[in-house]
Amino acid sequence: MNKEGMGNPGKDGILYPWDFLLSYGSMFRKSSLIILLFLGRNYPTKYHVRDLARSLQYDVSLISKNLKQLEKLGMVSHEEVGNLVFYQSNMNNVLTRQMKICFTLLEIHRLIQNLHPITTTVILYGSCAKGEDTHRSDIDLYIETQDKEAVMTILNTHQKKIVREISPIVLTLDEMYALKRDDRSLYDQIHQGLILKGREHVV
Repeated sequence: MNKEGMGNPGKDGILYPWDFLLSYGSMFRKSSLIILLFLGRNYPTKYHVRDLARSLQYDVSLISKNLKQLEKLGMVSHEEVGNLVFYQSNMNNVLTRQMKICFTLLEIHRLIQNLHPITTTVILYGSCAKGEDTHRSDIDLYIETQDKEAVMTILNTHQKKIVREISPIVLTLDEMYALKRDDRSLYDQIHQGLILKGREHVV
């Protein structure tokens, strides 16, 4: 497959696996991603274009253009109040919620990489794992390790670079068995989360 074919999918009559991405080009612009993140983490609130432009430090025209394109994808919705138009994240759209989860995974990616050598299991749980988080939400992590001190050192280092609060539960395997016995509700909540490291079925 040549580079020309990759640059001009469909011109030779072949349907390429990445052709569907052409419909989402506007979504992956930096300004659009910032809008999605901001609205997604403030989803109970409706914003006027000028308020968004001021908060995100972008031109009003660029914000307006991006919002209209994101609305076509169903990721934001608008409401007209008199002569004013207000935009809001569309939390009924599964793609919106999955993008929110992806943003959180990107936010903690380097942290998870650094934890990898000294942990057996890492799980993201709670609102961040469901795409229901806000800018005030803690990032809930379950971390299983035999070296708690090293884990806490890494967590403290990365917390300085992450705006939202990391809320970790750091346990040994034996302590996780005790949690399963003593607090089944929390145990179940953790195991409904996203496994970032470890087996599909843990403890």
